[in-house]
Amino acid sequence: MSKLLIGSYSDGRPEGIRLVTMDGDTGALRLEVELPGAADASFLAIDPAGHRLYATDEMAARVGAFDLRTDPLALDALGYLPAGASSPCYLALSPDGRRHLAVANYGAGVVTVFTLDASGTLAGAPQVLVGAKPTDTGHAHWVQWSPEGDRLYAVDLGHDEVRFWPWSHGRAGSPVTAYTLPAGSGPRHLAFHPNGRWAYLFTEYSNEIVALRRIADGTLAEIEIRSSLPADFSGQSFGAHIQIAGNGRTVYVSNRGHNSITAFRIGDDGGLAWLQNLSCGGDWPRMFLLLADRLLVANQRSNDLVAFEVAADGTLVDSGQRLSVPKPVMILPV
Repeated sequence: MSKLLIGSYSDGRPEGIRLVTMDGDTGALRLEVELPGAADASFLAIDPAGHRLYATDEMAARVGAFDLRTDPLALDALGYLPAGASSPCYLALSPDGRRHLAVANYGAGVVTVFTLDASGTLAGAPQVLVGAKPTDTGHAHWVQWSPEGDRLYAVDLGHDEVRFWPWSHGRAGSPVTAYTLPAGSGPRHLAFHPNGRWAYLFTEYSNEIVALRRIADGTLAEIEIRSSLPADFSGQSFGAHIQIAGNGRTVYVSNRGHNSITAFRIGDDGGLAWLQNLSCGGDWPRMFLLLADRLLVANQRSNDLVAFEVAADGTLVDSGQRLSVPKPVMILPV
């Protein structure tokens, strides 16, 4: 049985997180409980021990910490702090003992990094990290430490770039542009390949996946760019999420508007081969999550979760399992 926390836009109401279970044999989805106390929880992160949960309150421009040890079916609030900019939309915990929490703020090209105290609570004023370009036109949409933990990367949708800050002893250095896209591409999310040699970037506006080679100095070199949409599609669509299979052979992306999931096979050189495109089973697939031999999609506008079976070759088949959930936009295993 898999336990999943579902983050949702809640229109200011406190019921922004729900606990859902997925049966390991049948894939059946079940809503267990609403967890009041976290409004508009558009992104979630959890510490490795499963003791501390962190959530964005996107509309209120703040980030909160919660203790899960007291009662696994309730949120014990440890407090909220201002995110440092408007519309916090992505969270990442540092690999150095999980002592820091990074926040990407869509409202500006700003990343804030909070120190976590011994209890896991957000402590004091955060480090505020910006790039070399004006923050009023930036839109930080993803943040994550490198697999080695020596750099903190961010994707800036407004400035069409990936940047990083060198990271040492809990402090960030000066920003470095790692990769630049054509104006208007709108890069949104990035995923590091398990082998450490490649990374894959997904764009919101141009609906493209960019295969990148990691360079020793932290920059990223383009391998190739592929559209995530079928050649005969002429409507409007926006890229959303990207995830690489644990075996490193397949990468998946979600397309909002075309309302589909596209899968690419990853070659021995890091390049991409079109594998499959199929309906997400709903409307506006904001987020999805790979869970062993299943892929679960959060369809924001159709208010549902849809489960797919993952075949050995990486292709997907609709399992028929669905669950109604208001405005789901985040899926986090616990």
